[in-house]
Amino acid sequence: LRCLLPRGQERIVTAGSCISGTHAAHASYRIMPVSMATGQAAGICAALAAERQTSVHDIPAREVQQELRLQGALV
Repeated sequence: LRCLLPRGQERIVTAGSCISGTHAAHASYRIMPVSMATGQAAGICAALAAERQTSVHDIPAREVQQELRLQGALV
Protein backbone atom coordinates (compact mmCIF):
# COMPACT_ATOMS: atom_id res chain seq x y z
CA LEU A 1 0.00 0.00 0.00
CA ARG A 2 2.88 2.38 0.69
CA CYS A 3 3.75 2.60 -3.01
CA LEU A 4 0.34 4.23 -3.58
CA LEU A 5 0.83 6.95 -0.93
CA PRO A 6 3.22 9.81 -1.82
CA ARG A 7 5.36 11.08 1.05
CA GLY A 8 4.31 14.41 2.47
CA GLN A 9 0.91 14.34 0.77
CA GLU A 10 -2.03 13.57 3.05
CA ARG A 11 -4.83 13.69 0.45
CA ILE A 12 -3.33 11.95 -2.56
CA VAL A 13 -3.45 8.28 -3.51
CA THR A 14 -1.81 7.12 -6.74
CA ALA A 15 -2.47 4.11 -8.96
CA GLY A 16 -1.29 2.57 -12.21
CA SER A 17 2.00 3.77 -13.66
CA CYS A 18 2.15 6.66 -11.15
CA ILE A 19 2.98 4.44 -8.18
CA SER A 20 6.41 4.48 -6.56
CA GLY A 21 8.88 1.75 -7.42
CA THR A 22 12.25 0.93 -8.88
CA HIS A 23 13.04 1.36 -12.55
CA ALA A 24 13.13 -2.41 -12.98
CA ALA A 25 9.74 -2.85 -11.34
CA HIS A 26 8.12 -0.12 -13.45
CA ALA A 27 7.80 -2.40 -16.49
CA SER A 28 5.78 -4.94 -14.52
CA TYR A 29 3.30 -2.62 -12.84
CA ARG A 30 2.26 -0.52 -15.80
CA ILE A 31 0.35 -3.38 -17.44
CA MET A 32 -3.45 -3.24 -17.39
CA PRO A 33 -4.27 -5.87 -14.70
CA VAL A 34 -1.82 -4.30 -12.24
CA SER A 35 -3.15 -0.81 -13.03
CA MET A 36 -6.68 -2.02 -12.35
CA ALA A 37 -5.66 -3.71 -9.09
CA THR A 38 -3.79 -0.67 -7.78
CA GLY A 39 -6.73 1.52 -8.80
CA GLN A 40 -9.14 -0.64 -6.85
CA ALA A 41 -6.86 -0.61 -3.79
CA ALA A 42 -6.38 3.16 -4.07
CA GLY A 43 -10.14 3.68 -4.27
CA ILE A 44 -10.77 1.52 -1.23
CA CYS A 45 -8.07 3.31 0.75
CA ALA A 46 -9.50 6.72 -0.19
CA ALA A 47 -13.06 5.63 0.64
CA LEU A 48 -12.05 4.30 4.05
CA ALA A 49 -10.16 7.51 4.81
CA ALA A 50 -13.11 9.68 3.76
CA GLU A 51 -15.53 7.57 5.76
CA ARG A 52 -13.36 7.91 8.87
CA GLN A 53 -12.37 11.52 8.17
CA THR A 54 -8.70 10.68 8.44
CA SER A 55 -5.59 10.61 6.28
CA VAL A 56 -5.04 7.80 3.80
CA HIS A 57 -1.76 7.19 5.63
CA ASP A 58 -3.75 6.16 8.72
CA ILE A 59 -5.59 3.31 6.96
CA PRO A 60 -3.99 -0.06 7.77
CA ALA A 61 -3.05 -2.16 4.73
CA ARG A 62 -4.80 -5.20 6.23
CA GLU A 63 -8.12 -3.32 6.18
CA VAL A 64 -7.67 -2.46 2.50
CA GLN A 65 -6.79 -6.11 1.83
CA GLN A 66 -9.85 -7.28 3.74
CA GLU A 67 -12.15 -5.06 1.66
CA LEU A 68 -10.44 -6.18 -1.54
CA ARG A 69 -11.21 -9.79 -0.59
CA LEU A 70 -14.83 -8.90 0.16
CA GLN A 71 -15.05 -7.41 -3.33
CA GLY A 72 -13.69 -10.63 -4.84
CA ALA A 73 -10.14 -9.50 -5.56
CA LEU A 74 -7.27 -11.94 -5.31
CA VAL A 75 -4.84 -10.69 -2.67
